[in-house]
Amino acid sequence: MKNINKFGILLVVLVLSMTLVACGESSTTPDRNKPAFPTIAPNPKAAKLPAGTVGPVVGAKVILPLDEAPHNDITEWWYYTGHLNTTDGRKYGFEFVIFQSNQSDYPTGYASHFAITDLNSSKFTIDQKLQLASQPVKFGGTAGVNLNIYDWKLQALSGTDHIQAKMSDGSYAIDLNLKDQKGVALHGGGEFSYGAAGASYYYSRPRMSVNGTLSVNGQAAQVTGQVWFDHQWGNFMPLGDGGWQWFSTQLSNGSEMMLYYLLDAKNNLLQAFGSYMPPCDATNPCDPTTDQPIKAIELGGSDFEIKPTSQWTSPNLGITYPGSWHVTVKAKTGVPNLDLDYKPRLANQELDTRKSTGQIYWEGDTAITGTANGQPISGDGYVELTGFGKK
Repeated sequence: MKNINKFGILLVVLVLSMTLVACGESSTTPDRNKPAFPTIAPNPKAAKLPAGTVGPVVGAKVILPLDEAPHNDITEWWYYTGHLNTTDGRKYGFEFVIFQSNQSDYPTGYASHFAITDLNSSKFTIDQKLQLASQPVKFGGTAGVNLNIYDWKLQALSGTDHIQAKMSDGSYAIDLNLKDQKGVALHGGGEFSYGAAGASYYYSRPRMSVNGTLSVNGQAAQVTGQVWFDHQWGNFMPLGDGGWQWFSTQLSNGSEMMLYYLLDAKNNLLQAFGSYMPPCDATNPCDPTTDQPIKAIELGGSDFEIKPTSQWTSPNLGITYPGSWHVTVKAKTGVPNLDLDYKPRLANQELDTRKSTGQIYWEGDTAITGTANGQPISGDGYVELTGFGKK
């Protein structure tokens, strides 16, 4: 679940941009009457969900591979966060995302962020790009997503993805091949309501393997690692001055978890939701080569709690964010009792993206330690914090 506030200024910035590019794939529109990933009953499209509906909405359908392609909706993103290791022991975190903003009165716009957390030199570097489509975009199709934002590239189909990006100053570059290792997780059955703000389809590939190269100042090194991928789209718009606290979790026992808190402008909790994906075994088989979703157990606000345990103030912009967190999850059918500490591997992982999406947020590589049913466990995660600069 990513921050819908990122699009509050995105459309305006995109329309004002003078840079144009042609993007898009096949013109086929997904047929939501076809049976794929069905839950209890079909829902209306996101824009028609009743205002005031809070939380996940049961009954959505996500259709793959059709829904991997761009949609003719207001807001969409393809979002990768991951952990990379070189053969000589160096470690890095990375974020790569492409946002699509689409309204009938304006050209389709694209913004992209690329960030590297260099744990070897304790350095965080971000770059951003912005483009408009120079002709109408053809949405949908069976070819997945194939987008170029200048020299940054994303290709993805059926859990086999390729990312290519290079910082403008040449300091870091990635050329990565990713492969789904577990399958697709549908959050909230695949669709979330934001009440009056609209709703979003949402799925993840919570554990992808990665191999390829990472270049530092032009020197390429082979890397392996693991990645979390999010895809969201829908007819939803910003929720004022509120913000998110979003957590992805990949645990050492083969389980994964997504948690988020949605906050208003006064830091009051508006919505809390998560998903727990248990390890794959004989009783919970996972096959990433099929179109069947993996088990994703919903977590409501009464199932978990996120407590900040420290603060960090940005030396660049003076914004104060939570600096670490303690997360507890109550045991329920299919979910262990979790007691976890999340600590950023680098304090300063703040992104100033006012030149593209008009936002300032913190998103960073995070180490996880704690227990599952009282037994030691560890893991890797990413945490995203938004809205703190407005409070």
